[in-house]
Amino acid sequence: MTGRGHRLVTFMAVGGTTGSPLAAVFSLMGAALPDTLERFFPRRTRNRYHRKFTHWFVPWLLLALFCFYRAQWNLPSVAVLMGGGEGALWSCVAFWLMGALMHILEDACCGKVPLLNPMRRSFGVHLFHMSSEMGEMSAGEMAFSLVVVLLSLAAWVKQGIML
Repeated sequence: MTGRGHRLVTFMAVGGTTGSPLAAVFSLMGAALPDTLERFFPRRTRNRYHRKFTHWFVPWLLLALFCFYRAQWNLPSVAVLMGGGEGALWSCVAFWLMGALMHILEDACCGKVPLLNPMRRSFGVHLFHMSSEMGEMSAGEMAFSLVVVLLSLAAWVKQGIML
């Protein structure tokens, strides 16, 4: 998926499932993290390691679970953040990491990502093809994003967030 698609789908899906706009914002900030970290690889090896180490879900999941544990499995809240609560900060970091996990899941919808070993087997399905133009959303990606956005908007309305 494109960066735009990752951010849109992650923000709406996390916001729709949690009902927390703050959780949605922090996941949005982490939605491009796996691709951003690939920029630190040397240019000559960047393509060889694309969707390898940075798209391996295991470390992201372990870090997110640790942060959720430290946050006592609570959603982030502005009131607790303003009050200096440590749990709210851990919760924000957990949702930032969830944005990275969502990125990996979204990439698995249009290609392959590592399963248990970042250099071996991969998993993924090709629900849609990507556009050949850099940064351009394909018709399949737009349709996928639209379905997620509509389902998430319905969840937000049902939860009373958007009236």
